Amino acid sequence: MHVLTSHTFLEDLAMVLCVAAVTTIIFQKIRQPVVVGYLIAGMIVGPNVPIPLFADPERIHTLSELGVILLMFALGLEFSVRKLIRLGPTSGFITALQVGFMIWLGYVCGRALGWTPLESIFTGAILSISSTTIVAKAYQETPVSDRLRELVFGVLLAEDLTAVVELAILTTLASGASVSASLMTVTVARLILFLVAFVGIGFIVVPPVVRFIVRMDRPETTLVAVVGICFAFSLLAEHAGYSVALGAFLAGSLVAESGEAAQIEHLVAPLRDIFGAVFFVSVGMMIDPALIQQHWQALIVLTAAVVGGKIVGVTFASMLSGVGTKTSIEAGMSLSQIGEFSFIIAGAGLKTGAARDFLYTLAVAVSAVTTFLTPYMIRGSIPLAEFVSARMPRQLKVLEALYDSWLEQIRNAGQPAKEANSIAWPTASIVASAVLIGAILIFNEHDPLDVTSTVAGLEHLTYFSAGLYVDLFALLLCALPAAAMYFASRRLAAALALRAFAELPPSGAPAVHALVELLQITILLVAAVPLLAIVQPFMEPVEGIGIIVITLVLMIVVVTRSARQMQGQLHNAARLIATALRGAPAQVGGASYEVPGIGMITPVPLRADSEGVGKKLSELDLHTNSGAVVVAIGRNDSEVVVPTGDEILRPGDILELAGSSDAVASARRLLEAPRPARGQEASI
Repeated sequence: MHVLTSHTFLEDLAMVLCVAAVTTIIFQKIRQPVVVGYLIAGMIVGPNVPIPLFADPERIHTLSELGVILLMFALGLEFSVRKLIRLGPTSGFITALQVGFMIWLGYVCGRALGWTPLESIFTGAILSISSTTIVAKAYQETPVSDRLRELVFGVLLAEDLTAVVELAILTTLASGASVSASLMTVTVARLILFLVAFVGIGFIVVPPVVRFIVRMDRPETTLVAVVGICFAFSLLAEHAGYSVALGAFLAGSLVAESGEAAQIEHLVAPLRDIFGAVFFVSVGMMIDPALIQQHWQALIVLTAAVVGGKIVGVTFASMLSGVGTKTSIEAGMSLSQIGEFSFIIAGAGLKTGAARDFLYTLAVAVSAVTTFLTPYMIRGSIPLAEFVSARMPRQLKVLEALYDSWLEQIRNAGQPAKEANSIAWPTASIVASAVLIGAILIFNEHDPLDVTSTVAGLEHLTYFSAGLYVDLFALLLCALPAAAMYFASRRLAAALALRAFAELPPSGAPAVHALVELLQITILLVAAVPLLAIVQPFMEPVEGIGIIVITLVLMIVVVTRSARQMQGQLHNAARLIATALRGAPAQVGGASYEVPGIGMITPVPLRADSEGVGKKLSELDLHTNSGAVVVAIGRNDSEVVVPTGDEILRPGDILELAGSSDAVASARRLLEAPRPARGQEASI
């Protein structure tokens, strides 16, 4: 019997790998993503397509767990613990905004499809978590910039941690118990304690052990040891109630701290590729064309919600975090899928009886469709991002570059003790106001004390009329905490804005005013979007849609007004830039300097053999290619020009660049690259 089981196991594995090999070769030949070929291979060997090739789904699913673990471990090797800590604030901000938006969007879609409120809540959670495994595989086939890679995987890790909290809350809701602040606090505290203990102890133990093993110079021993560490950490995470993927990723990050990540990644790559293929084949095996045909309308709606919602949510959140338009669009299109965590959430809903079986089927189908689309979305993100960035109005380009620079200065600024209260108290006030608003709205809609009937009886009103009065009273009660949130966000934005300038700008400077407004709307969004996701089940969908539309209109108004203000300020700053160039000629082409009321500016001289000489500024398109912009041009030792896109660049021009340090460095490389000779151009 044992021999028979082993033989069956080998047949299944051979079947999967052979069919996957054939589809891989075909898709390589036609220059299509290999992941799509794996999905088709899964359909061929799966139980839902009438092809006389069959592998046992349960056995392949068990093997696919190894694929997830090894893919996540290999990914963790690229992200040391120090790098993860550095990416934390930006990733956390983007995750909070886009996860809240996707939960809200998923709930609205579920209700529009006629599902129960609880099923709709589970739908929102399913749509909110992207797939680290799918993105990791897609990025292997389509290389992307390091900046985009770090941003995307930072967000994915933050989403995985968020999924842990979501799962605990949803399980409680499905059991019929109420979700309290104490439950959320305990869940988050437990997760933080696990991460601190896991990473803290691992940081002390793993790196020196790995360095010792690598020094033995035995590749076989090194491979066995690091894979053993990977599986051990995955098992610890599973026993602690978290996913094996999280444990494997953290194991890879700890191994990366040894400084031997490149050598270890080379050893692990063959195992990762083999079992990674098994994972994607197992996803393809779950695709059931009959069930997809039965629920095709819901599949279209949810797929559109994932793709459109992720692009919009991640892109806007990334732009507000100071990433830049081009990278933000690429990140949004990279994350437009769902994956393994969505299966877990859907499975929890099915197991607890909170959702019917079609929801799990749809989760698998949406995952399969978006997995199919992901490689094409990543490929198409670059031309689309370049198209949008190149056609942005110059005013917006300047504002974005300055905003990115300001946020970088804020992140790099220290936290003096005397400023702690100016940030801590407004933050606490915003959180308290949001909690109070949520409590009032939920209490009003749930009405556990039947206040509406009481008012109807006392005032001799119809139940409907009494309900309107109660709703109006609830809105009036929300006015006070809403006002407190507004003014607290203004104080917090002002405190942060002052940290963006080494030299205090003139009073009422447009730069400060624009930054304060942009920061304030960003802070309010971080508070309001998750709050909307929480209270939406207690509101009519049209009310939530109205709030989103009003928010978008306010954002457009604020950004447009700030861009116009900054364009006027640049003309006023031309005199200050001219003074800086005359007074500090040694800075030309050197270190950045601060222009009061504008921020950090980096001067770069344009050599006679530079590629940009003789071109219009719009043709050079530095913003698209680097993220930086030219805010002014120093010319003839005394003249300073605030350029338009039609400005023709001349030899000896001093281009005054604004943007983040990475964007300015990239722009400097482009500007300082010599123009190729005619013979070289012809050969190219």
